[in-house]
Amino acid sequence: MGIGDPAAQATRALLQLARDIAVGVLGSAEEGTVREVFARLCYEADARATSTEMDAGGPATLH
Repeated sequence: MGIGDPAAQATRALLQLARDIAVGVLGSAEEGTVREVFARLCYEADARATSTEMDAGGPATLH
């Protein structure tokens, strides 16, 4: 993952957001706390991307 790699940039942005949330909301920047927040952000991003892809494709079946 190089500096110009979009995936690396997105990962760094999510990690920074996780740190900010951990400190701002939970009051802790401990590694475990940041990891849990990061995991949740990744889950939310994946779920949102999957939902958007499904919406763009239209319904899977016709009723």
